[in-house]
Amino acid sequence: MVSSAGITDKIKSLSDLQTRCHLRQAEDDQFFHEWLKDLPILDQQEQAGIARIKQRYDYHRVDGLLLEGTINLVVVSPLLELAGFLDPPFRIRSPYGIALELEEPEETIRGFIDTLVVQERFWILVVESKRTSIPVPAALPQLLAYMLSAPQKQSPTKTLSQLPVFGLATNGDEFVFLKLMLGDTPQFDVSRTFSLFPRRHELEHVLRIIKRLGQAVLA
Repeated sequence: MVSSAGITDKIKSLSDLQTRCHLRQAEDDQFFHEWLKDLPILDQQEQAGIARIKQRYDYHRVDGLLLEGTINLVVVSPLLELAGFLDPPFRIRSPYGIALELEEPEETIRGFIDTLVVQERFWILVVESKRTSIPVPAALPQLLAYMLSAPQKQSPTKTLSQLPVFGLATNGDEFVFLKLMLGDTPQFDVSRTFSLFPRRHELEHVLRIIKRLGQAVLA
């Protein structure tokens, strides 16, 4: 496993992570089925909430790239509230406070891990990029590394290797979901990228997946 100390110094790419942690991407198309099927239908209140988020996002995004605090305030926090993650049995904690840095030819990506704790099984990463928009997948190795090294609580009915860990990475414009299964040879897979910009607004689908993953971590 990867220690949290100096993790961004060691993990610069998915290849680094696969080598150090014996991690591999799942080949089974059904491995990460939670983002593909059995998605809950949104009620009228949730649909109205999505419409408000879209409106606010468009209003602020037209002036340029959104910083991390604005992304959290305008997009991420309202989504978690709509999903019911601010109420029992869910708990929001942000104990890590870790700045992530990814060196690119023209830019450094800086991010902060916000952790939704449900038996340590749902991680949310907001990526703040400066000057130019950096695709969210560039930050996935770091998010996977923290998911691998997070302390995991045992289930009374399942072993540790049977408990999925989920992740969500976003820069406000894009959303990507992750699933990780631990064990001697950890496996992971990713969803497709969901977009909010320019004006595609796949936010309704994003909320449905978040709610579905919430059901999965409570199962």
